[in-house]
Amino acid sequence: MRTTFQPPQKSLTPRDYQFIALVIVVFIGVCTALVFANLTLKGGGDFYVHWVGARAFLFDKIDPYGGEVPARVQKIVYESAAKAGNEPYILDTPFQILPFYYLFSFLSDPKIARAIFTLILELALFALAILSLRLTEWEAPRIFTVLFIFFAVFNFYTFQAIYEANPVLILGLLYIGILFTYREELDELTGALMAFSLYYWEVGLPFLVLVFLRVYYEKRTRVFAGFFMSCFILFFISFLTYPSWIVPFARATVNNLRADFGYNIHTIFAHLWPAQGAILAWIFTGTLVITLGYEWSLARSGDNRRFYWTACLSLAAAPLLGFRTEVEHLSVLIIPLALIFAIIHDRWQRFGNGLIILLMFVIFALPWTLYLFSVNRFGAEIIFLFLPISTLIGLYWIRWWAIRPPRILSDFASRL
Repeated sequence: MRTTFQPPQKSLTPRDYQFIALVIVVFIGVCTALVFANLTLKGGGDFYVHWVGARAFLFDKIDPYGGEVPARVQKIVYESAAKAGNEPYILDTPFQILPFYYLFSFLSDPKIARAIFTLILELALFALAILSLRLTEWEAPRIFTVLFIFFAVFNFYTFQAIYEANPVLILGLLYIGILFTYREELDELTGALMAFSLYYWEVGLPFLVLVFLRVYYEKRTRVFAGFFMSCFILFFISFLTYPSWIVPFARATVNNLRADFGYNIHTIFAHLWPAQGAILAWIFTGTLVITLGYEWSLARSGDNRRFYWTACLSLAAAPLLGFRTEVEHLSVLIIPLALIFAIIHDRWQRFGNGLIILLMFVIFALPWTLYLFSVNRFGAEIIFLFLPISTLIGLYWIRWWAIRPPRILSDFASRL
C-alpha cells in the first residue's frame, strides 16, 4: 500500500496561547479606545443620513427618500435646519445597500451608532493601506511600510472620510478585493464584490467599466455569474421589503444633483477662469475621456501589469470627469499612490527612498496647510484638484516601468 508522507504537526505551546491572548486583548483595547475617541468627533453626516433613513423605514414606516430624513439629519449634524452652503444630506443610496445599515439602526443613540460605524471604517482604512501595498508586490523596507500606513491613515482626505463617517473606505476595500480576486481567478467572488460596489458612481464608475471590459474580452463568464446572482439576491430582498423604491430613489437622486453640493471640474474651472473656464473644462474632460478610452483598449487584452496600472488610472481620473463628488471620496486614491511609491522605489533605488519621503511629505502637508490657513473657496478647490491631478501625473511618470518589467541589460544597469 502506498502511503503519503505527512510532516509532523507542531502543537501550540502555552507561550503561543499567551501571545494570541495578548494580541486579542490589545486589539479589543485599541478598538474600545477608538470608539471612545470617535464619540468626540463632530460631523458624521454621511453615516447619519443612512442611519436615519434605515430607522425611518424600519420603525416609523416613512419613505427613506422623502423630505423627513434630510430634516432629521440636519438637526443631528447642524443642531438646526440646514442653511445656505450646508450639505442637504438627501438619501440617494440604492435601496439594496440600505439593509447593511439596519443593524446600526437598532442603536437609538446616533453618536454611539456613528462611533461604532467609524471604528469599522478605521479598520477598513488600515486594511486598505496594507492590501494596497500587498497588491503592488513591493517588498518594502519596514520603515516604508510604517510610513505608508501613517500617510494613508492621517492624510487630509482619509481624515475627512473618517470625520464624515463616509463608507467610501469600505468601497475602496471592495475595489482592492476585486483586483486581488480577479488576479487569483476567484471569478465568482470577483463578481459578487462588483455587485456590492455598485454605489457612489462618481468614485468607481470608470474602474468598474474597465473591469467589465476586461471580463468580457477574456470571456470569464463565472465573473458575470457571480455578479448577476449577487445582484439578483440584493434586488430581490430590496423589492421584497420595499417594492416601489425605484421612483422615490430616482427623485431623491435628481434632488441631490440639483442641490449641487460638492465639487466638479466644470464649476471649479468656471470659478478659476470665469471667461474661459467652461470651454477649458470641456476640453480637459474630453481629453481625459479619450485618454481613458485608449488605455482601456490596451488594458482589455494586456497583461496583469497593464490592467492593474489602468485600474489605478481609472480611479484617479474619476473625480476629474465632471461627476459631482466630495473631498472624502478621494481617499480611494491610496490604491494608485501605493503603486507609484512602489515603482519609484524599485526603479530608482539610488535616490528613490528620499524621493518617496519627499512625495509623501508634499501630498500629506500641502492639503493640511491649505485647509488650516486658507480662508476662501479657492483653497478648498485646490485641495480637491491637487490629489487626483498629482496622482495622474505620477501614474504617467511611472507608466513605462509599471506596465513593463525590466527586460534589457540597460534597464537593470540604470537601477544600480
